[in-house]
Amino acid sequence: MSIFALRSLVTYLGLATLALFTWWLAGVFMPAEESAGPRTHGTIDYYSKNLSRTLMDENGKPKQLLFAVNLTHYVDQDRTELVQPVLTLYGKDGPPWVIHSDNALMPGESDTIFLNGNVLILRERDENGRTLKIVTQNARVQPDNNYAETDEFIQVLSPPDELTGNGARVHFGDDLKVTILSNVRRKHEFP
Repeated sequence: MSIFALRSLVTYLGLATLALFTWWLAGVFMPAEESAGPRTHGTIDYYSKNLSRTLMDENGKPKQLLFAVNLTHYVDQDRTELVQPVLTLYGKDGPPWVIHSDNALMPGESDTIFLNGNVLILRERDENGRTLKIVTQNARVQPDNNYAETDEFIQVLSPPDELTGNGARVHFGDDLKVTILSNVRRKHEFP
């Protein structure tokens, strides 16, 4: 065997050893892969697709309307998960409040709905001619109390005004009250 062939063989063996050692290190230091199979959230006792539920007030008028693409109730933890819920809250006067979110969680005995992901709250033009749009994430809503809160960044748009900040407490109903907790900024555009 020539010296050139011997050098080539040693080089190839060295590269093969280095590749095997690298493969072994990657296996040791890489995190374990998670199973791609379905995760269990608990035992489902009922579910619904394209749910539409209306609650009436004592006079037989709509008080709340809930729509969700999917609703799943888990009996183990007595919780309900909603996909793309839209909650409409009707007041005595004026247009209704319409609340959209990516997902929601309703614990069994709680009067609070936990909205997860993007949250959008809309109210059409009121008697003063003003619309309202609130944009935030991860909010908590108590529909029976006409109340919502968030710890996230919030943007309140009611042209020509814009109000932003971090964290908010919102009292819906016919007398709107928005309290932004920190880093409050207000912008007013003149026509």
